[in-house]
Amino acid sequence: MKKNTTIIFVLALVAISAFVSGCTDSSSTSQSLQTYEEEVETVQITDMAGRTVEVPANVERIVAVGAGTLRQIAYLDAMDMVVGVESSEKDDSATITAVYRLVYFDEMSDLSEVGPGHGGDPELIAGAEPDVIFFGNSGGDVSDAEDYQTKTGIPVIYMDGGDLADGDREVLYETWQIYGKVLGKTDRANELQEYTEQLIADLNARTENISEEEKPIAFPGGLSHRGGHGILSTQYPFASFDFINARHALDEGGVEEDAITSHAFSVSQENLFSWNPDVIFVDLSNLDLVNSDVERNPSYKEIKAFEDENVHGFLPVSAYMRNYGSVLINSYYMGTVLYPEQFEDVDIDEKADEIYEMFFGVPVYDKVKEELGGGARQLSF
Repeated sequence: MKKNTTIIFVLALVAISAFVSGCTDSSSTSQSLQTYEEEVETVQITDMAGRTVEVPANVERIVAVGAGTLRQIAYLDAMDMVVGVESSEKDDSATITAVYRLVYFDEMSDLSEVGPGHGGDPELIAGAEPDVIFFGNSGGDVSDAEDYQTKTGIPVIYMDGGDLADGDREVLYETWQIYGKVLGKTDRANELQEYTEQLIADLNARTENISEEEKPIAFPGGLSHRGGHGILSTQYPFASFDFINARHALDEGGVEEDAITSHAFSVSQENLFSWNPDVIFVDLSNLDLVNSDVERNPSYKEIKAFEDENVHGFLPVSAYMRNYGSVLINSYYMGTVLYPEQFEDVDIDEKADEIYEMFFGVPVYDKVKEELGGGARQLSF
C-alpha cells in the first residue's frame, strides 16, 4: 500500500511539473510573438514615384544612394542613422564643392562602402543591414528601385531632390517631408522649409521694386553639370537671380528655347559678346577653367564686366546635385554686388554662417573659404 502511494505521489509531481512547464512555454512564446510584432510594426509611405512602401515605424539604420540623397539626410540632421555610403562620398577632393561632405567627411570615412556613386550596389547595401534605402532618381528609374527592393528585401523609397527654382521648390519641400516622416524628423523638415521661405521672401522684398532700367545685365558662368565647364556654361533660369529679380543675360534673347535645358548648358561666344553683360559671376569650382578660357581668348576682356573689373566668384551650386544652402548664400552675395543699396546691411560672412548653421548645425563658412581659396568675392583677371 505504501509503495502504491509513493508511485501516485511521483506521478502527481510529474503532472504538475508538466503543467507548469507548459504554462511557462506558452507565456514565453506569447512574449516572443509580442516582441516580434513590435519589431516589425510598420507605417506606409508614399514616395516620389507614387509608390506605397511599408517601412519600419522606428527607423534606426539607413542608406541613401544616388545624387542628392545623402545631402538631404545631412540637412535633416540624421547622419547618425547612416550605416553605409557610396564610395564617391569618401572622395576627399569632392569636399571643395559639396559642403555636406566637408562637414561630415570624418564620419563618412568610417562607414562601410555600399558601391559606386549614382546608385551603389544592392548586395553591398544589403550587407550594411539598413532598415530603409533611399534611392535617388539619378541612380535609375522606378523599376531600378523596385529591383533593389526585390534583391535586398529592404524597403526602398524612390526620391526626387527637386530644386530651389520656381516650379521645383515644392518638389524639394515634398522630399523633405518624406524624409522627415520616415526618420522621425518632421519638425526639422518644417523648420528648414519655413527658414528657406523666409530668406526667399526677404530677398524678393529687397529687390521687387527695382525697375528693369536700373538693373545691370548679369551672366552666371562656369556652371558645372556632370563635370566642370568654362565661362560659357550657364543656367537659365538661375535660382539666385530669380530670388533677387536680377536681369539675366539670357533675358536679352539670342538663344533658342529648345537649346535651354533644366541643368547647365553652354551658350556661344557670340551670345556672350552680344549681351556684353555688366556683371559676370563665376562658379569658383571652375575658376581655373574660366581663367584658361580668358587666357586662350583675351578678347573676353573686352566685355564690359571684365573692363570694369566687375567679375565675381560665387560658391559652387552643383556637386552631386544642388548645394541649397550655398544657393541662398550666393543670392545674398549677388544682391550686394548688383544692388548695394538694398543689401547694405548684409555682412556676407555672417549671413553665410547663419545659413550653413541652419542647414548643418555648424557655421562652416571659414572652412568653405579655405577649401575654395576664398569665398564669394570679386575676381581679377
